[in-house]
Amino acid sequence: MASREQLERVAKFCSEYRPRGDALQSGVKVMNETVKSCENCAHFTEDHKCDINLTDEILTNMAMDLEDKYQ
Repeated sequence: MASREQLERVAKFCSEYRPRGDALQSGVKVMNETVKSCENCAHFTEDHKCDINLTDEILTNMAMDLEDKYQ
């Protein structure tokens, strides 16, 4: 399972991120702003999974980008 920080990063890079209707009430707040995260996305299930299976793909792409950057 991805960490909270990873879920926030994935949401930032996800083209399919859709805030749930209750995201403003249930989202993680930092300085009174809701943080974009998979946890408050409409595609994130009660089982803590992306119902369109993008979390692992985005995490893999982010890791490859970092690897390329440092080679």
